[in-house]
Amino acid sequence: MNGIKSYIWDQLSIIIDESKIILLSTHINPDGDGLGSEVAFYYYLMELMKECRIINASPLTYNYEVIDPDKIVETYDTTMDSWLKSVDLTIVFDIGDHRRTGPIGKKVYSSSKVVSIDHHPPKDGHPFALNIVDKNSPATGYMIWKYFQNLGKTKEKLPLIIANGLYASLVTDTGSFKYQSTTADTHYMAAHLLESGVEGYEIQ
Repeated sequence: MNGIKSYIWDQLSIIIDESKIILLSTHINPDGDGLGSEVAFYYYLMELMKECRIINASPLTYNYEVIDPDKIVETYDTTMDSWLKSVDLTIVFDIGDHRRTGPIGKKVYSSSKVVSIDHHPPKDGHPFALNIVDKNSPATGYMIWKYFQNLGKTKEKLPLIIANGLYASLVTDTGSFKYQSTTADTHYMAAHLLESGVEGYEIQ
């Protein structure tokens, strides 16, 4: 696995540092990978004291409430349009096709800088200022964990709320470690998340 070069992650850090109001989103009818990635990233941005919201086109289904105890995942409605106009950075996770954000993209793609973090190749005509893709990654959440590794955050335990989101991402897109995309480093990530306090059975 080649992975993402350090300078790409550095570009992401610069963009985040330069931004004040940040939107996180994923695809319509989100799965554990998209949701887990955006939840984990939300709490990272909270550590940086950024104004941030998660707004998705589809509501959170009950089986994912375990990774959103604080109910930070919101579902789009038109009352959010004023806030969306103030967004200067949008980060989308695991969407594959930029159109899969539904009404969210229509509101922010032309008015904010857009970053995509994904293990699916993008479709033509995407609006991404920074397009971070690793098609060999077992999950988008794994890419988030590698970003945290680049920042030096994985040398210690991660906050449990972040680790739970990343673990949900990992078990979703590896089929609980059954798919061929599962690597030795995938298990190393899982071990680190368990050491951070994740109750694997609860998330599964």
